Amino acid sequence: MAVSPRISVVIAAYRPGDGFDHVITSLDAQTLPQEEFETIVVDDGSPDDTFERLSALAATRPNMRVERIENSGWPSRPRNVATELARGEYVFFMDHDDSLYPDALRRMSEYARETRADLLSPKESKTSDAWWGMPALVDGDVPDAVVDGGIDRLLPMVPHKLYRTAFLREHGIRFPEGRRQLWEDIYVNVEAWRHAEHVAVLADTPVYLWYSSATNNSKTYGPKSEEFWDRLDELMAFIDDTLDGPAHAAARRSALLHQYRGRVLTRLSRNLVSATPEEAAMAMGRARAIQDRYVPEEWDDGLRRQVRARALLLRAGRADLLAQLWTVDADSSAQVVAERPVWRDGALQLAVEARWCDRAGSPIGLVRDGDRLRRDLPPELLEVLPPAVVDFTDALGDLTLDLGLRDRPASVTWQVPVEQRTSWTDLDDGRVAPLLTATASIDPERAALGAPLQVSVHDVVVKLHWDGADRAGAVRYRGPAAPAVLPGRTAVAYRSQKNALALDLSAAMRNVVADGGGLGPGPVRGDLGALEADLPNVAVQSDAVLRVTAALRPVRGGAEVLLDGELTATAGRARLRLGTTASVAPGAYDLAIGLGDGPRLGSKPVRVAGRGLTVETAAEAARSRSTSPIDRLPQPVGRVLRGVRRRLRG
Repeated sequence: MAVSPRISVVIAAYRPGDGFDHVITSLDAQTLPQEEFETIVVDDGSPDDTFERLSALAATRPNMRVERIENSGWPSRPRNVATELARGEYVFFMDHDDSLYPDALRRMSEYARETRADLLSPKESKTSDAWWGMPALVDGDVPDAVVDGGIDRLLPMVPHKLYRTAFLREHGIRFPEGRRQLWEDIYVNVEAWRHAEHVAVLADTPVYLWYSSATNNSKTYGPKSEEFWDRLDELMAFIDDTLDGPAHAAARRSALLHQYRGRVLTRLSRNLVSATPEEAAMAMGRARAIQDRYVPEEWDDGLRRQVRARALLLRAGRADLLAQLWTVDADSSAQVVAERPVWRDGALQLAVEARWCDRAGSPIGLVRDGDRLRRDLPPELLEVLPPAVVDFTDALGDLTLDLGLRDRPASVTWQVPVEQRTSWTDLDDGRVAPLLTATASIDPERAALGAPLQVSVHDVVVKLHWDGADRAGAVRYRGPAAPAVLPGRTAVAYRSQKNALALDLSAAMRNVVADGGGLGPGPVRGDLGALEADLPNVAVQSDAVLRVTAALRPVRGGAEVLLDGELTATAGRARLRLGTTASVAPGAYDLAIGLGDGPRLGSKPVRVAGRGLTVETAAEAARSRSTSPIDRLPQPVGRVLRGVRRRLRG
């Protein structure tokens, strides 16, 4: 590569196995021409054939370079070595088993140049978490987070970000090395924030997909070990020192509080539930030392109630109550149920009700205390916690909901704006519970931050927040499907196998013909040469003529018979036409219908007699397909004999 590339993609590798297939396949598929980026892979002394496999890949890719170093034990040194070798204007760090979305490198480099960014934080997704990284992206693209939003725009502080190469070298920004160096990415991002003149956030383009697995090294260390607290103390000290001075005071406070909430208060509380007395005493002592050293007591006042309660119990040294409070808090979930969605003006109109419930699904109620409402907590907690953290009378407005569409195969989430209101509801036992109702208008042509959603299956997902606690989940739905013909596409909102609301824009799981409602029990109009049916369930939002294919599959063996036709949508009405010139033997069949080249779905039991086609009810199908002579008798006689058969078998 004679010309310096735009981007150097840096990958630290150690026994990646088949996971590296994700990396190489996604790099080969980039819209940025291959000659405009380079890939530098540094093998951290893998004891298997990793280096040979990587070298074989590089031999067929002129823009790929592979180096090998003595095992260092952590990704830091391989990344630093590769950064020194980088020739690109920007450096982007990947893990050895993740992938990039196709337009990632092109869009990142263009936006970084446009915003003059020293550091760019992109839209990242995670296979195991629909809401991963979403809070920092909710406002869309941010040209300069230094003046708009602050250091929290970098969350999550993973290494999968774009850095200007000269910027890293000018300030000597490197990953801290060592065989067991926790949270090395936070060190780099905090130092980069300290020195950056411009920090951009790219939200409109999916960039990075993290394949979640059990191999994340930092997960193997927890609050029950001294090492966890040693490394966390070092990290807090680094943040405290690096972001010193008035210019960085807000970033310093925000970064320290982020670690305090997540790694001290949350992880400590969770681990105390199963800790031995010795482990609990050690963890509490170390946590208290960090609290005293880095978190002034007045900062606790800015925490949400449910988090502030943990902070107060930690300051009081009550490991027993911290564990008890965690157990109480953990017994909560978000229960969000959708009403029947309706298509209007090309958009799906959705209404949901959300409740804060226990794991059994019952609403969590507040106790009336005069004219106040407080949490229903065990007496031991109420004796220690002050009213400020158990009084929820004014907490109704803190119950909020995020709504998103999760691209099922691509693992990309797009947040959807909602209008919401909250109210108190009385429970049968005299307690009071909060209720949130929300509405959203989901336009598939604009739901991806103003751009069209991918032609795919999207799950409707939610995250419910209440004064410091968050619960994510699906939107429950048990109603009928809502099919629609939209400008340039079709869509079906439907109940998934998990009784959750999903939206199929691809006709892969559901299609408008199968869900159109026109093929109910009874004879279908016309004959096998020209079958016709209205599809009354289809909301026609745009005129269209769509190709339809169908198959008659014999129940008792034999070749299937293909039918061709079309769906015509016009003047608010959808009609189906199907036909075949082939000869069809009388008998029982399953009819499956597909849209365009999509799979044939919605298998219906049908009976062919002559050239006529009749859709059977479930009972009719059971009789006509049974091999038992009793089951095939007329209904009154068959019912009596089937009853006799059941008694004899009993």
